[in-house]
Amino acid sequence: MSLRDKLIVDTSDMPNYVVLPIGAENFTIELFYRERYDNFYFNLYDSDDNPLITGEKLVYGVPLWNINDANLPSERIVPLDEAGVESTVSIDNFQISVFLYFDDLDPSIEDPSTADVDENDTDNSDLLDDDNGSSLIEDEPSDDDNEYALPEDWRDEQ
Repeated sequence: MSLRDKLIVDTSDMPNYVVLPIGAENFTIELFYRERYDNFYFNLYDSDDNPLITGEKLVYGVPLWNINDANLPSERIVPLDEAGVESTVSIDNFQISVFLYFDDLDPSIEDPSTADVDENDTDNSDLLDDDNGSSLIEDEPSDDDNEYALPEDWRDEQ
C-alpha cells in the first residue's frame, strides 16, 4: 500500500494522455518514451489544450514542475519508488516500482526514508507505533484473557 496517492499510466500505449483534474480545472499530461535514451518525457496542457510545459524529462525524485506559476497545477507530482530501491526512471521500472506520486504525504505519518530510529522498536516495522501505549498497533502480544489463544505451554502437550 502506498503512502502517497499515485497517478497510473498505461505504458503499453505511448504516447499516453492522462487528464488531471485539479480544483475546477482539468490539465492534461502527455507522456512519451524515447527508446534511444530510455527516458520518459512529458508535456503539460491546460484545459484549453494550450501547452504549459513541453518536452520535459521525468527525473527520479524531481517534481514534474517546480516553478511558481499561477498557470500550473497546484499539486506537485514526483516520480518515486516508495520502497527506495530504484534511483532512476526507465522502461524497466516505470509503473512497476517507480510511479508518479502526488506529493501529498500526510505530515502525521513518518516518511520511511527520513524516519528517526525508535530505540524501543528495533526493526522499525510500523510507522505509526511510538511505543508509548497510545497506538492501535502492538509490538508485543497482549496479555489479555483470550479463550481461543493457545496456552504458553502448548508444545509440551504434544
